[in-house]
Amino acid sequence: MIDNELRDRIKDANDIVDVIGEFVTLRKRGINYLGICPFHPDRTPSMTVSSSRQSFKCFVCGKGGDVIEFLQEHENMSFYEAVSWLGHRVGIEVPKPVLTDEEAAKNREREAQRIAMKGAVAFFEKHLPEAQLYLHERGFNLTDKVIKDFRIGYAPEGNLAKKEMLAAGFSERKLVEVDILKESDKGFTFDTFKDRIMFPFFDVKGNINGFTGRWLTTQPNSGKYINTGDTPLFKKGTQLFGLYQARTAIARYDRAYVVEGQFDVLSLSAVGVCNVVATSGTALTPEQIQLLGRFTRRVILIYDSDAAGLKASLVNCEAFLRAGFEVSAIPLPEGKDPDNIAQEYKLDTGKWLMNREQNFVQYFAISLRGKNPGEDPNKEEEALKQLCTLTSVIPSETLLLKCIEAIASIFGTNTEVIQRKVNSILRQIKTASLKKESQMKPGIYGIEMIAETRCNGEPCTITSDYQEFITLYGDAPIIYIHGIPSITDIQLLRQASQFFTTDESGLSIEKSGEESPYLAALAAVYRAGITNITVEVEIESTKKEKVSGNDPDEDEEEDEEYEEESEEEGYTQSFNFAKYYVRAHMFFFSKFKGEHSPFVERCAELISYADDSVRIVNYSYFYNALGLTKTALTEILKPYLAKRKSRMAINAQRSDDDFEEEYNPEELPSYVSENPEYMEMFHQCGYYPKINKDHEPVCYIFKNDKSGHTLVGDFYLTPLLHIYSDDKEANKRVLKITRRYYKNPLYIEISSKALLKKATIEEELIMLEAVNFTNGEEKHWTKIREYMSRHFVTCTEVTTYGNQQEDGLSRREDNMFFAFANGIFHTIDGVPRFDPVNELGVVTHNKKNYYLPAFSTIYAGSGRQSDKYELISQLVYKEIPLEKRCTFERWASLMNDVYKINDNGKWAVLFAIMCAFRSNIHCIDRLFTAPFFMGPMSSGKTQIAISIRSLFISPKIPIFNLNIGTDAAMSTLMSTFRDVPVVLDEYNNKDISDQKFQALKGIVYDGDGRQKRKGVSGKEIENDKVYAPVIICGQETPQRDDNALMSRIIVCEVPKPKNRTPEEVELFNTLKEIEDPAKIGLSNVLFDILKLRPLFMEHFRVLKQKAYDELKSALPNAGEIDRLMKTASLFLATCNLIENYTDMKLPFSYKDFFKIACNKIKFQVELISKTDKLATFFKAMDVMIDSKAIREGRDFAIDTPDKLTIKLPGGDKREVPVPAGNRVLFLRVSNIYTQFARSSYSQEESTQSTIEQNLRSNPSYIGFIHARRFTWNEVVEVPRGGFEEDIPNETGVDIKIDNNMVRKVEKQGANSSCIALNYEIFRELYGIDLKRSLTKESTTPNPDNDPIGMAGAPQDIEF
Repeated sequence: MIDNELRDRIKDANDIVDVIGEFVTLRKRGINYLGICPFHPDRTPSMTVSSSRQSFKCFVCGKGGDVIEFLQEHENMSFYEAVSWLGHRVGIEVPKPVLTDEEAAKNREREAQRIAMKGAVAFFEKHLPEAQLYLHERGFNLTDKVIKDFRIGYAPEGNLAKKEMLAAGFSERKLVEVDILKESDKGFTFDTFKDRIMFPFFDVKGNINGFTGRWLTTQPNSGKYINTGDTPLFKKGTQLFGLYQARTAIARYDRAYVVEGQFDVLSLSAVGVCNVVATSGTALTPEQIQLLGRFTRRVILIYDSDAAGLKASLVNCEAFLRAGFEVSAIPLPEGKDPDNIAQEYKLDTGKWLMNREQNFVQYFAISLRGKNPGEDPNKEEEALKQLCTLTSVIPSETLLLKCIEAIASIFGTNTEVIQRKVNSILRQIKTASLKKESQMKPGIYGIEMIAETRCNGEPCTITSDYQEFITLYGDAPIIYIHGIPSITDIQLLRQASQFFTTDESGLSIEKSGEESPYLAALAAVYRAGITNITVEVEIESTKKEKVSGNDPDEDEEEDEEYEEESEEEGYTQSFNFAKYYVRAHMFFFSKFKGEHSPFVERCAELISYADDSVRIVNYSYFYNALGLTKTALTEILKPYLAKRKSRMAINAQRSDDDFEEEYNPEELPSYVSENPEYMEMFHQCGYYPKINKDHEPVCYIFKNDKSGHTLVGDFYLTPLLHIYSDDKEANKRVLKITRRYYKNPLYIEISSKALLKKATIEEELIMLEAVNFTNGEEKHWTKIREYMSRHFVTCTEVTTYGNQQEDGLSRREDNMFFAFANGIFHTIDGVPRFDPVNELGVVTHNKKNYYLPAFSTIYAGSGRQSDKYELISQLVYKEIPLEKRCTFERWASLMNDVYKINDNGKWAVLFAIMCAFRSNIHCIDRLFTAPFFMGPMSSGKTQIAISIRSLFISPKIPIFNLNIGTDAAMSTLMSTFRDVPVVLDEYNNKDISDQKFQALKGIVYDGDGRQKRKGVSGKEIENDKVYAPVIICGQETPQRDDNALMSRIIVCEVPKPKNRTPEEVELFNTLKEIEDPAKIGLSNVLFDILKLRPLFMEHFRVLKQKAYDELKSALPNAGEIDRLMKTASLFLATCNLIENYTDMKLPFSYKDFFKIACNKIKFQVELISKTDKLATFFKAMDVMIDSKAIREGRDFAIDTPDKLTIKLPGGDKREVPVPAGNRVLFLRVSNIYTQFARSSYSQEESTQSTIEQNLRSNPSYIGFIHARRFTWNEVVEVPRGGFEEDIPNETGVDIKIDNNMVRKVEKQGANSSCIALNYEIFRELYGIDLKRSLTKESTTPNPDNDPIGMAGAPQDIEF
């Protein structure tokens, strides 16, 4: 970031006159400098540059500012670029900026466009060999250095650029943005350049940003040359071909050759003349001249000698001369161009050019006069006129004089004649420019400089002479009045100065009695309250003004002279403007023979605006000058003076747009009496609106109790909507605010309570711009509120968008519509239709008004779209042209084909349809579901979810991230839409909060969201209501709470795609194009689906039960599978309804999908079984068997009994036969759980009772065994044995004592209760085999400790 200190240091080091002088020729005028304004077409200097203030200002187009702002505007630089450029100019280093996200995004966008342009250059160069025959004819080979330096290429026919570059991975959109491809009205793209030699344009940094393409063969309906259009990288008229390659040579030689064509540049560069640029056959623009001026101020024109070349050279020579360049030219032999010269003279071309260089006067004198100069006088005169015109634009007076002398010498005349011709042209130019001033907007210019230039309270000069103004601007307090100024300008002028002076130039009255424009302007200023205006009048020496009284009652004033005879040399007399105005009419009356009374009334009206002191002092002058008696003038003035007080109070506040009608306190304005609404307002509440010139009410005028009126406020409130609600906080009013001093209206939505009294409404209005209740009292607000209360339109706000049925079974007409952000879908007289909202966001259904604010003028129209409507505003219905519409069948087929892996497309199509009727489905038995798309990163799982949502909402809208989104945000999102899907992405078992997971279970299955406390005590608990179906995406299955969510969803695996075929890519792109409402959209498909609501309400319950029964027959197992069958039956019922009750065609049959559903249920049951608490328990058990923490025989047993006696819940016993050969797993759960609980295998806290309960619901469960004998071998350690010494034994031999420990196998047994499981089903479910093969161990022989010789005998120990 550039701090203020660095910025100011750089500005101080760069004189603005020097900097602007590098781009514009400046001439000193007074203390300022004048120059041609580069920001608008300007023929005479209208831009002032002040060295003292270091600023510039143009009074025609209004551009102005400091040196940084000049560079930003002139060079199209950013602030940082401008400061860096200035810093580099004076050797001050500027640190690199830290880019904002927006700036970084713009840089990435620009870089992507440059990459596309580089790809185009490579493509054109690649195809250049196809044009080598043409190049050879022009004298070039493919291997020439100049061809490579200038990156010349060839654009082939056949739209190859599109085909090859898209195949290479370039973005089609970026290629269109840089004009390599063009896009038709129908959305098709094609090559911009075909069968053309391509000449690239380089910027001064070496980046290629555009092309000129020259045809090889004539092309119908196309020019010989076509250029890149305006793009983010390229602007027409701002580039010179060859400048990048020539820049070094131009700077070295301080001159540039300017030619017409690209091949001229190539040919001259090839023979060593490198300081050459081409104008590409067009007139030079100021931008091109300024660009070349960065490198040199000397140019040599080399144009063809034909008429077209001469014309082009004249135009461009004038442009260069006007910009302060030194211009020469080189005459070419007839019929030749620079290309021919270069091929003829080769390496001597440079010398040939230098020897033939002529100054522009000599060159054009010869070219314009022809071969026989002096023979044809007309031709001589025309040539002389052309040369004088060229010379007249030269800003340098020294060079201008030299050129005049040269012209005089060539034409054999004296310099005075040429000087007069040049002066005549300059006068014509000045006159033409002055006429253009009439195009300026009426106003007062120079107000901003009054305070800075005034000294000791001196008066400010007013002028109507523009040239005088720009000469004195910044040097003296002066303003320029053009046309009738606005009230706003007059108010600003009043604040800037109190005293003004002007001369009588431009102040006159026409013979018809019409005021001159300047006189009318000053009169308007005077009437607006600026009365201290002095007019300086030059009184000639021979002139005498006498005003005689003609009132016989005023003897002392009779024959009184107010202007005595002047001195012989003349003098200047000062008049107050009112006095001067009457004086002007006095002279007018002396020659006017018509009726004087209208003009007397005009004078009397202006006199009434004068200060009392001015009127009293000059009163006798007034009535004598107007030819009246004192009494007569007094009577005429009476009504004007009576109105003065009220008029000044009202009219002084008038804005630019106020209605022209003058205020009369004695009668209602015509616009009120002609408007029944305003008359009703006035009679009922005692006020009416003040209107502007567009007849819009902008404030209030209240009738006073005694007489006159009071102007109240600077705004006017128009009542629009009463948004009714039983909740006082939600009861709101919508008002339109029109303001006096701003054109754009405001729209506000406020609580109804805010209208209660003046203080509360002012609290709302205080935050708004230019909305002040000036002069307003409580009684005024009471009357305003009273009137507005009778004119609101009552409506109900839609807060949940989508289906409006509060109960899915309800058939109440009030709720039977689907709300989009921009309108509603409903059925009227049996015909489904879409009705858009009006400009206020109101739409009518069943004779009731509904308020949908997202697209109302209140928000979108006022330019302050609220964030809270950002998501809602994406649920829009778009009327799609018939030829572009995608049918339901086409959409379903694309979904099925694009997402065909694991039949994900089929599940997606059916769920998208189900979403539209979630309310109707959920109300049957409080059951719904959600698809869970599971796959690795970049697998495309989120794309499937977005495709489902795209039936309703634009795919470009962000989706909700479960990892970073808050619980409150998710709750709000789920309650914002009804029957419109929401995508929940990035599910993760580890990171998702327990609160969010519990809410997710309720959202998916039973329609409840997160729980929250209610009431002051917080003892009541309520659930946030959920209206929106969801689609969940993640990289792992949801295993929290023992797969509590798994049995409520449909898991759809999405593997990472491998190599997609071109056909698959095309299908995907087609689907995405159809989904995007900016291109096509799916509104008509959703429209067709919404028509099916009556069918869903009538048939879905039966079809769902039928599907469930069929699934039970096909899949007879119980447990978790039952819940999954209920979930799958929702999809099957939807498929059945579409297939048998509508004309719509799915890309699969009910029969086919039934098989898919069965396989999905089996797959998911297996998935659940492998990931639930029991699976964890058994996996841990398998590991603990290997570690010997759990023993077969002791903790579990596997056997093949014929029958089992199981204990029933009531205590009864029942024998259960076991099929021959079937193995049974007997589990002593308490023993196993003790080891399991101590281990680290249990990630979640699971009690023994939980494990037992889960076992009882397991498909492998047989029953509870009250008592079973468990036997096992236990290995114990005992001393090897022996006797103490001296104690005889049976052998009679003393034996040593041996206390070494040895292992001994002992058989153990216990009766215990257990749980019996079908081992075969168990193994199928979990893929675990608990049976282990027998292992053998032997003791290590020890002969030294073997008294009975058993050390070598084998010992088999089982344990």
